[in-house]
Order: sequence, then structure tokens, then C-alpha cells
Amino acid sequence: MKPELFSIVGAGRLGTALGAALVRRGWRIALIVDTDARAAREGRRLIGAGRAATAFGPASRPGDVVIVAVPDGAVGRVAAALAGSGLSWAGRTVLHTSGILPARVLEPLRRRGARTASLHPAQAFSRKDNPASAFKGITWGVEGEAEAVATAGSIVRGLGGHVLPLSEKNKPIYHAACALASNAFVALEWTACGLLRTAGIEEKDAFRILLPLVQGTLQNVKNLGLEKALTGPVVRGDAATVGKHLEALSGDPAASEVYRVMGRRVLRLAQRSGLPEAKVKALRRLLGDERPLLRAGCRKP
Repeated sequence: MKPELFSIVGAGRLGTALGAALVRRGWRIALIVDTDARAAREGRRLIGAGRAATAFGPASRPGDVVIVAVPDGAVGRVAAALAGSGLSWAGRTVLHTSGILPARVLEPLRRRGARTASLHPAQAFSRKDNPASAFKGITWGVEGEAEAVATAGSIVRGLGGHVLPLSEKNKPIYHAACALASNAFVALEWTACGLLRTAGIEEKDAFRILLPLVQGTLQNVKNLGLEKALTGPVVRGDAATVGKHLEALSGDPAASEVYRVMGRRVLRLAQRSGLPEAKVKALRRLLGDERPLLRAGCRKP
């Protein structure tokens, strides 16, 4: 599909970065809409094209595609407001970027003739001025009506990404997986930095110490897959070391709980990798896990 005229609703980090990336790929932007006029103007400045606005009206010309990039809790309200704006929606495609909400939340617009779908990037965007290259190679969860899904797919492929077709039923578990991989990962590293601080190491030094370890682990996961990238005392079946860790963490219940929960997940992965059953049982007793191995996780394709 050739590049089309589009508009962005929501001049936040994702909306602004996505709008700019599409413009760099040859799409034309009509409007950057945000109820915060300052945010709309900033979005227009960063995108470098289009017109800033605080709402759609009957005379608005948003183009063929409208991307709603607002917080999850606002998507339904925005859909209702757009449907009531007096603008004709027949033949237009409306996409929202929520990872958990179904395309069905755009029903007020669908009833007025719009084709609707959702497209969610499995990527974290912490800045509005992310370069277009930040979208290359990422996967987007896409769900909704066939024609709108096709339009979403053309956007994803135009940005150099991959399309993951989703059903409405599977969107929540997909989004939970993304949240664990990204948000929980940050919290885990924050917990690890906190442990180093209790050992008298300053926060900036704790981060400097752990960052190469994290980067090396991610590179191993990329190159070797999850099971072969696993190292440490649990995969070795070293119950003595795990016991010493737990003893050291006894004064920090929160960190101890995180260690035990993650240790049990590591143990399941280690068992899949062939850790002898006697060592598995010893570690289960330490980590408080007497349940059978769960068939969860994934391997490198």
C-alpha cells in the first residue's frame, strides 16, 4: 500500500515518535491532536510536519488513517469523542496502540463507518524524539477487522517491523508477557542495585557494575537462546551457594521474595536443561517450591 495521509491523536512519547517515523518513511501527516495544546505543538515541532490541534471538528481533514496513541484508560473516551465530532468516518481506518485493549473499544467509530484495529509495539519508548530506526526490527501485536489489520500491517512493514496477528482473547496474556520482559526486568535490576547499596556501594557504581553483566546476558540470550544462556548457582545445582544467598537476604524480605520467586523460575529452566533430579529437589526445598515442573517458557526458535 502506498503511503497515505494520516493523523495522530495523543502527542505523547509513542504517538510523537511514531508520527515522526512515518513521515520519515514518506507518509504525510495532517494533524497532531492532543487536548494539551502545548503537547500538540511540541509534537508538531518534533515531527516536523502537520498541524497541531486540540480536537477534531466537522471540517477537519485527518486523512485516511487515524492513530489513537493515548493511555489505555482514555482510549474509550477518545473513541466516543471522535465519533461525536461531526466528522465523517466512512472509509477511514482508526487504529489504537494499546497492548491490552481490543479493537472493539473503537466501536463508536466502527458504527460510523470506520475500519478499526489495534497495533501495539513490543518495545518501550522513553522519549518523544526516538529516531525512526528505533522501530526497525520490532514486533507489533495487531488485532481487529481484516481491512484495518491490513493497513496496520502496511505501517509495520513500512517501518521495518514484524506483524504478530493476535486474537482479542490473547491480547491480555501477550501484554502481560511484554510487561514482564520490560517493566519487571527494570524492577529486577533496581532490586539488584539496591542489594549492592546495602553492601556500601553507591547507586551510580552499582549500576556501572551490573550493566555489563546484564548486557552480556542479553547478548548470550540472543546468540544462544534462553536455556544455553543460563548461568549461575541454580543451573549448576549449587545448593550451598543458594543457601548463603538466602541467608544474606534474610534482613531484606522484599529482595528475598524476589530472589525466591525468580530462583524457582530459573530452577524450572535448569530442570528442562537436564539438571539432575537430586539437585532439583534440594534447590526446591531451599526456594520453597515443591510443585512439579510447569511447561512454561520458550526456546530459541
